[in-house]
Amino acid sequence: MSTSTDPVSREPSTKNPHHDVVDMRPTRFDLTSGFFLTLILFLGVIVSLMFLLWTVNRWASQSEIHHSPPVRTTFVDAGERGSEGNFDIPSAYEVQELTASSVQESLISVTTSANKTAHSLEELGDFSQTNSRFGHFGPDAGRGIPDAEFDIVPRFERWQLNFTASDRASYAAQLDHFKMELGVVGGGIQGLDIVAHLSTDPHSHRLLDTTKEKRLYFMWTTPNRFSEFEHTMLKQAAIELNDRLVVRLIPQDLENELAVAELEFAKEAGHESVTEIAKTVFQSVRVGDGFGFQVVDQRYR
Repeated sequence: MSTSTDPVSREPSTKNPHHDVVDMRPTRFDLTSGFFLTLILFLGVIVSLMFLLWTVNRWASQSEIHHSPPVRTTFVDAGERGSEGNFDIPSAYEVQELTASSVQESLISVTTSANKTAHSLEELGDFSQTNSRFGHFGPDAGRGIPDAEFDIVPRFERWQLNFTASDRASYAAQLDHFKMELGVVGGGIQGLDIVAHLSTDPHSHRLLDTTKEKRLYFMWTTPNRFSEFEHTMLKQAAIELNDRLVVRLIPQDLENELAVAELEFAKEAGHESVTEIAKTVFQSVRVGDGFGFQVVDQRYR
């Protein structure tokens, strides 16, 4: 018997049915999972970048707000009889845009619309100059402290009176409570027609010498529902309105009460003198069975 020392090599037979074959190709599940993982990673990077940009922009905005120097408005000289202030006086259009609502309108000085109504006052001679300058009818319109001498913004320039009323009866009741009267001038008619008792039985009397009327007065700058209420009341008193100017006459007692309330409000805000006040807004509010004016806003020079 012969023997051999050479090893005998054995190769696996491909025909062996028990041999395992591993398939390394990716499945559809692997491809889908990989796609979504890549998409999530991409979106995460985009969101992180957007958050970083938002954080940097917010920090820059806050830094600008906290560290930017305050801006001061240049003082404007309005002449010897004018006033100076560190705020921009709104135009007539801006005043109209800032009006609260159709049921709340503002009474402001006749001087702000003197240019629009000058044609109805030219025939009154000295009267037209007096009302456009002082807001009073009488020659001693600057009674009391001379505003120009003490550098005070005149009351007819700095005061604004607001009313709230749902109908003519409520508005007329407020005017009567404050003892305000309606005055009508111009239209080729000499003197001043004054109408009182507006909520009950409006009746009028004519003052031929307008220099005897010393009350402060205001007028509406734009037509509104309150001016329509007034026209109705004036027609009830048989007052001619064609080409005429309607004003509201403020009694002296009410003018003094408004001045006291204005100064008290300013002192509570840390302003001790009326010379510091540039604008005061009063609101008519119900007080018990009547009405009263309270200060709702105030601006300073």
